[in-house]
Amino acid sequence: MVFKYRTNFRGSRCIARRIPFQGILRVCLSAVLAFWLVSAAITSTTYIVSEKSNDYSVQSAINKAKEGDRIIVKSGTYSERLNITKKLIVKGVDTGEGLPVINANEKKSAINLLVDGTWLEGFLIVNSGSSLEDAGIKVFSNNNLIRGNILNNNSYGIYLKNSANNKIESNLARGNDVGIALQSSNNNMVINNFVTNNSFAGFFSGNSRNNTIRNNTGQENAWVGFLFNDTKNSSIQENAAIGNANAGIWMLNSRYNDINENNASNSPIFGFRLDASFNNTISGNTAHRNLDGISMDTSSGNIIIENNISNNIFGIYLDRSSKNLIFLNNFVENAMNSYSYNSSNQWNSDKAFNYLYKGMVSWDYLGNFWSDYEGNDAYESGIGNAAYINEYIKDEKPLISRKERYQILP
Repeated sequence: MVFKYRTNFRGSRCIARRIPFQGILRVCLSAVLAFWLVSAAITSTTYIVSEKSNDYSVQSAINKAKEGDRIIVKSGTYSERLNITKKLIVKGVDTGEGLPVINANEKKSAINLLVDGTWLEGFLIVNSGSSLEDAGIKVFSNNNLIRGNILNNNSYGIYLKNSANNKIESNLARGNDVGIALQSSNNNMVINNFVTNNSFAGFFSGNSRNNTIRNNTGQENAWVGFLFNDTKNSSIQENAAIGNANAGIWMLNSRYNDINENNASNSPIFGFRLDASFNNTISGNTAHRNLDGISMDTSSGNIIIENNISNNIFGIYLDRSSKNLIFLNNFVENAMNSYSYNSSNQWNSDKAFNYLYKGMVSWDYLGNFWSDYEGNDAYESGIGNAAYINEYIKDEKPLISRKERYQILP
């Protein structure tokens, strides 16, 4: 079907044009969409809350708002607990006296996110209750952005339960029991947060899957920087776990995680701890100045590759942990580079590689670099002429130089 219309007049002559019905339909739909967007923008409302206004309750503004509205909260202390039940932007603004404070006065959770798609940013959130699941920010919903908040003196700073596809970004959690926690929550991103001086853990993940934990700092927490219990298929990448009282990064009953390029150092006991954990990959990490750089108990099927393990009392400590693949690591200046009890593991690669070493291409299996290895490199291949053996382990293909000198070729 087509419609005709007359548009162009040249003298007395009229030119007829034919427009397909589908084209008219597209134009109409575009016009309706544009009208809807303009209407939505026109009807969206911004509420401004301050201590100096007649009604300075943040919850009152939430109650008045419609979905899609914005609530701006100025500096001040707001002694109330918030239930966010609509898709809103709720943003605190420092108007000269610091971030606005949401004070729960030790009663339950300070802020509850109950609907999907909330944007919560820019608050100092303090004094939640002390019950098991009380939190500064408690999340029961999905697809939220929680950014730039400070959590202090709460049971949990931020607590996600049965929540998915949230982004937890650039928050500071200090002086809580647990800084940031995921419980039965999947496909979330936790990035660029700083968790410190919490009385148990900086970060906790329990019964959770497919999360990304990247570029966070867990520092000087009273038990552990990052604790993962029953966590699977998650990416734990580029985090710093420094100076925690017991362990930097602890995996318990966890499988199929990628633990990559983290720094777990200066803890009195464990840098990295695997406890009853299987089929994880620990690669490219740093463990420096701990009791155990990497400690494994009743854990198997893990790949330990390309880590820098230095100046610990025990570089790697294995207890009842077998069938792990351990190669291309640097064990440098540890009081005891390795200790293995009731464990049988493979200390060189499970296949041969083409690799470049000092300008020469070789093909061989690759072990680890041990700073106390006393063998020679008879063929200038970068592989020692004798196995590295101590009382506990045997590396058949020890590296003469640090792992960085070996370039694996396609």
